[in-house]
Amino acid sequence: MKPFFSYLSGACLTAAAASCLLLASCGEPHFKIKGEIYGAEDMSVVLEKSDFHGRWVAIDSTRTSSTGSFSISRPAPAAPEVFRLELGGRYIYFPIDSVETVTVSTSSKDFGTQYTLSGTPKAEAMERFDKEVMALPADISVDSLESFKKNVFSKYMKDAQGSIVSYYALTKTIGDKPLFNPEDDYKYFAAVATGFKEKRPSDPHTALLEQTSLNSLKRRNSSLGTHLQIEATELKVIDIELPDENGTMRKLSDYVGKGKPVVVMFSVLTHPDAPALNIELSKLYSSRGGDAEFYQVSLDPDQYSWRDAARNLPWVTVFDPDGSYSKAARSYNVSDIPTFFIYDRNGELTARAATFAELKRLLTSM
Repeated sequence: MKPFFSYLSGACLTAAAASCLLLASCGEPHFKIKGEIYGAEDMSVVLEKSDFHGRWVAIDSTRTSSTGSFSISRPAPAAPEVFRLELGGRYIYFPIDSVETVTVSTSSKDFGTQYTLSGTPKAEAMERFDKEVMALPADISVDSLESFKKNVFSKYMKDAQGSIVSYYALTKTIGDKPLFNPEDDYKYFAAVATGFKEKRPSDPHTALLEQTSLNSLKRRNSSLGTHLQIEATELKVIDIELPDENGTMRKLSDYVGKGKPVVVMFSVLTHPDAPALNIELSKLYSSRGGDAEFYQVSLDPDQYSWRDAARNLPWVTVFDPDGSYSKAARSYNVSDIPTFFIYDRNGELTARAATFAELKRLLTSM
């Protein structure tokens, strides 16, 4: 079993791979992988690293002592990475954030299946995850596999905050199939991408995750139409905090999950078509009698013109100064304007609409 990278492709791969391969030169801080491999006397142990195309490249090696001990030291990576040890065609995967020491304890007979990693919490987490994957039955049912993936999300991704372990779990394969497929598991890719964007915006893995999420969203929308049902009930609100026309900061999470549906809109209020759309939105908003919240994110290039357009709207309207480079829009993988998202009464992101007619139909059913 090995991490799955073939979906993480595109124009950004070359640059990302080059960035990730930047290691500190001699004299810079190093990380170390060491340990005992019982029964492995004078055997070759190889340290490998992925090149982001699914190929693993040997970057160092050593031989075990007469007692099976070994140690390899390498310059610390520029960004958190996953490495692996190879012994006789079997592998043990481990993460390295920077300057740290990871210790492995195993035997030559059980290398790659029965082992212990120690030294960092992330190494220990990766060991637990890999052993859980190895314990899956070969004839696992679709329902059981879905339940397993939800459990993996809860344990290794949900609160990972840009951890390389969450990326590793997301790219794991079982045999020749990915554990998480971007086409079917968009919600998990989006969640991990959001964590990386928030905590590691310059990490090369972030660009890969963003591109994968965006591409899978486009393909999914193309195959399903403009309506996207987001099934990840365990995902929290993708929060936004921006100023309204009076300069007051408004957080989306202050409205979501309060017993009312919440519509999140991405638009440009100064667009020529915006007035007609706002008239229809006003009718829809009024028809709800206060039983729905609207949160409109404006990507206008001119804040002053936007303020004039937003002043008389009855719902929350906020201004994103990043405009077309909006982090909020990227978090929701917005590619067209306007785009609407709906959180249900329980605070779950359940639907996406690309037209007002679709928004009206979806909201009416709530």
